[in-house]
Amino acid sequence: MNIARSVSNRNLTRVIVRMVALAAFCGALAIGAAAQTLTTLASFAGSNGANPQAALVQGRDGNFYGTTVFGGSGRSQTCNSPTTGCGTVFKITPSGTLTTIYSFCSAQNCSDGFFPASALVQGTDGSLYGTTSGNTLVNCGTTSCGTVFRISNGTLTTIYRFCSRTSCSDGNWPAGGLIQANDGTFYGTTVRGGTGSACPPQQYPYGCGTLFKMTPNGTVTTLYNFCTQSNCADGNFPQAALVQGADGAFYGTTESGGTSCTGTNPTCGTVFKITAGGSFTSLYSFAPGGPSNPVGALVQGTDGNLYGTTAGAATAVFSITSSGMLNFIQPISGTGPSNAGLTQAGDGNFYGTTVGGGGNGGTIFKVSPTGMLTTVYVFSGPDGNQPQATTIQAMDGQLYGTTYGGGANNNGTVFRITGPTPSAGQFVTVPPCRLADTRKSSPIQGGTSQVFNVPLLALMNPNCGFAVPSNAIAYSLNVTVVPPHQNQLHFLTIWPAGRAQPYVSTMNSQDGRTKANAAIVPAGAANAVSVYVTDTTDVVLDINGYFVPSVSQTLKFIPLPPCRVVDTRDATKPQGLGPPFLGAMETRSLPILSSPCFQGLAVQPQVYSFNVTVTPNPGNQPLYFLALWPSGPLPTVSTLNNGTAAGAVANAAIVPADTNGNINVYASNSTDVVIDVNGYFGTPGEYSYYATAPCRAFDSRNNNGQPFKNEIMVPIAGSPCAPSSTAKAYVFNATVVPQGTLGFLTLWPDGENQPLVSTLNAYDGLVTSNMAVVPNLDGITDAYATNYTHLVLDLLGYFAP
Repeated sequence: MNIARSVSNRNLTRVIVRMVALAAFCGALAIGAAAQTLTTLASFAGSNGANPQAALVQGRDGNFYGTTVFGGSGRSQTCNSPTTGCGTVFKITPSGTLTTIYSFCSAQNCSDGFFPASALVQGTDGSLYGTTSGNTLVNCGTTSCGTVFRISNGTLTTIYRFCSRTSCSDGNWPAGGLIQANDGTFYGTTVRGGTGSACPPQQYPYGCGTLFKMTPNGTVTTLYNFCTQSNCADGNFPQAALVQGADGAFYGTTESGGTSCTGTNPTCGTVFKITAGGSFTSLYSFAPGGPSNPVGALVQGTDGNLYGTTAGAATAVFSITSSGMLNFIQPISGTGPSNAGLTQAGDGNFYGTTVGGGGNGGTIFKVSPTGMLTTVYVFSGPDGNQPQATTIQAMDGQLYGTTYGGGANNNGTVFRITGPTPSAGQFVTVPPCRLADTRKSSPIQGGTSQVFNVPLLALMNPNCGFAVPSNAIAYSLNVTVVPPHQNQLHFLTIWPAGRAQPYVSTMNSQDGRTKANAAIVPAGAANAVSVYVTDTTDVVLDINGYFVPSVSQTLKFIPLPPCRVVDTRDATKPQGLGPPFLGAMETRSLPILSSPCFQGLAVQPQVYSFNVTVTPNPGNQPLYFLALWPSGPLPTVSTLNNGTAAGAVANAAIVPADTNGNINVYASNSTDVVIDVNGYFGTPGEYSYYATAPCRAFDSRNNNGQPFKNEIMVPIAGSPCAPSSTAKAYVFNATVVPQGTLGFLTLWPDGENQPLVSTLNAYDGLVTSNMAVVPNLDGITDAYATNYTHLVLDLLGYFAP
């Protein structure tokens, strides 16, 4: 009876989960089928903030954070706002629940600052950092000085006050906000202040602007003073945040100045470049009478160029190379000035806003890299007006933004608009090749990130023998960490360069051993990827393929029911796929297509999607590395490692087949090998790959969740990542947090019986990750664990028609 009741309850749970998932599945379909529809998530009422001027930032918790210039409970004559408030920091959920986190001018004499006009940034420590334009602790004359603040757990700490040095030599009015660079340091600009020798002292007694860097504890160093060159040829009044390029340098704009204007003529402006060491280069000076006054931040596109907008009378979108070659790719006539920068979304287009245009309430537009302009949305007032900041593309693929005015109370809004569908990519296989190995240079320092330009690395390595094209959408990589001296690595994250670091992890090494994990990573700025590590470690990157828009010879994905192909422990396997175990330094050819898993295929597999597991043989035998490849000599790559004989170790592997469908396997030390298949690539095939922003789809630890064992159902379609309802297979990074020994975890599509395969193992009880390609039938992924564990699923993308 107890067993029957247990089964009945489990079946009831299945029904409920499937009903919820089906609702989400159908909802996703309805959204995807609709035009780009705008939803007003919140209208500011004054007491909870008013007039947001900056873009939102999505936090690691999935919520959005932003600032309003006015409103809130802090009121003071000091900020000339005794009734309307002096600005706020707010949080808003994706569903629209708005919470005021902090009201400025809550401290005496507004010593906490006022008028926060810039976007926030979430630091690697999890805190939010931002700037205010006003602060009156020191005499700034007729202008405000500004502050830098940190918010942690709702508590605001002012960590720097500008004009702390004589004559505001350290800067004044940080309107552009901060960025956190790869080295963990913050960088920013101030509109005024500094010691630029050519800045007219009578006209601008408070300086023409600075560029600074700041440590997380608030130590500020001025890197450059604008108007240092005669007639302000180097520019003045930088109003926008910086962007760090894939080359490590910083790029930005000034509202005015430049070689084409005299003195501080406001009809010009510049684009500049500066290194972390302070080496400054003027890249371009805008000319009077044409597009000018770039007040928005730049963004680096996947093609390596920088893109921006102008706010002058002739509004335009431009691109500029890192060497200073500028091209006006699209005038935005009749739409009003663009005060904001651009965002490159998953479809490859750039999205931005204009303050006016349409019905004079402002617009959202998109422009292709080649200059095709489309008005996406026109504001009318009740839905908001005068958007002063660009939109951002969130983890769910939708676009989110703010308007300065309009809404129910004419104090501004937060909105969501249907985002573009990610670009479809098909697979191109390449000979497995080592792109990077920091053991040959220096490890990545803890708390920092490093950018890896994949096409450039492949080009520079003569052993690769292939070129990665500039239109690559995503890369199929194998990532290996080698912590020095077996020091602990809390986690590593790999993501598209130039985008905000997502709240996901790729792997962990709590005991400091060498570990590998497969990853499909979208191409970021300049076709590069970024790698962040919490602790100092060496990193090795191998590539086995990439995804590009459909052309001849590209491969599509065909999912298969998860099935065990190779098991050197199982004498019932077909010859060549079973015993004996693999000997030390042995290379073996595996006749993969002789497995019953591939019976009745209509398409010849050209590349396999495997899950590979090794188990020591003998039991205490470590495995330095194991490699899989199609044919020929052993390449300088590895698939996985088990250097400390930690029991079974698994890793996903995308492996090209030779002309007969065979693959080679090599083991540095004797080991048993188990290979499970979940799909393959071929032509003609069925499904393309859609690379999404890495997104946390499920975390059993949320809301005081309890560890589980046996089977659970995970509704992916209804997760915050909101993958398309047409998805036929999900690509996850699966992480377990065991409560002790974990024999194995298996993921498979709901609606099918649990297969005799495994996704990963954690016999040592340590946090363990593995990429998993899981076919999808109904938006639900089933999971089975032999022992109690927590489970985290980060969605990397999906396969769909």
